[in-house]
Amino acid sequence: MIKYLSIFLLPLFALFNCAKKPNYSKAPQISFKSFNILSKDSAIFTINFSDGDGDIGGGPDGQGNIFFTYYFWDADSNKYDLYVNHTFLNDTIDVRTFPSPSDAYKNKPISGEISSVLIYYRPNNNIKKMKMSAFIQDNAGNKSNVVKTPDIYAP
Repeated sequence: MIKYLSIFLLPLFALFNCAKKPNYSKAPQISFKSFNILSKDSAIFTINFSDGDGDIGGGPDGQGNIFFTYYFWDADSNKYDLYVNHTFLNDTIDVRTFPSPSDAYKNKPISGEISSVLIYYRPNNNIKKMKMSAFIQDNAGNKSNVVKTPDIYAP
């Protein structure tokens, strides 16, 4: 009996010991996943993320932790221009806050996806072609890379 039990448990033990924890940077890293238009004025922006120490979410001192920048297509100049709105941070950035993961993830590598519902994702109905960029910041102040959407054609 012990012989058969050891034959079963030894490979199982080896399998669990071979699984390694991911080795993510302490600065968060993101990648673009999707931008889905829900209606003519709302959309969902989704990114994948990883963070080596799990200190994301909640926003330090209520400052926010996901930052969006809006660009609109200017047909006159035939290029994207930065959309300036004086209610945004630094006149250009829309700041949101996503919740912190469970305390069980603190100081541990973490990855997943963040989806943000954007109501009034375009500044006005005249803008039909646009792009957005996003980055996140962890609670230690480390900024992620910046990702951009492909061209967005609004209804």
